[in-house]
Amino acid sequence: MTHLRHLSTTCAVCGEACRFTIPEAAGSVGSRDLDTRPAEPLRSTIYAWVKRCPSCGYCAPDPGKAPEGAADVVKLPRYRWQLDARKFPGIANTFLCWSIIQEDLGFPAQAAWASLHAAWVCDDEGADVPARICRKRAADLLRRGWEKGERLAALEGADEAVLADLLRRAGRFREARAVVAEALEKRPQPIIADIMRLQARLIAASDRGVHTVAEARRFRQPASL
Repeated sequence: MTHLRHLSTTCAVCGEACRFTIPEAAGSVGSRDLDTRPAEPLRSTIYAWVKRCPSCGYCAPDPGKAPEGAADVVKLPRYRWQLDARKFPGIANTFLCWSIIQEDLGFPAQAAWASLHAAWVCDDEGADVPARICRKRAADLLRRGWEKGERLAALEGADEAVLADLLRRAGRFREARAVVAEALEKRPQPIIADIMRLQARLIAASDRGVHTVAEARRFRQPASL
């Protein structure tokens, strides 16, 4: 059972008092999904990972803090539209607004994370088309991050593994296949190779579903004699 607590803060953008109900820190038991989504109980706390000021609509992990320039982004028409876009679940909109802030402030890799999290919310709501839109956005932002030298993970090949899953689940199989082939040519570490080999099987089957790292490990090839 997840215990809840209250967080009271002052919005760093508009100065209004905010109060949020959030879960206590939770771990996860079981395998992560191929796109890094954790298992339960951490998985179900996603609604609290980013919060929205009820007054001005500023969205951030901690609305009591705001990077320089965030207040200007909150005023943009694109941000105001996304805040309550009807095609996306509410919590997905919150993540996408945080993604817009990160993107406009010059942090595309972090914006990609937020967009991926929005996709997870869409998955939970059974909103397939919005989930695909979020993953396409995340994939494009991730590539832009690479151009700036930004990476999501320190492990070599991990970013490419995330990108392959983003593209596969967005239905962009040809692009996903190319990412997988290029990654395997570099003879990555075993866990990355496991994931990419599973991705290759899923892409060949036009499988857009959710799969786990544990599944990938089952396809590990024995070491050469």
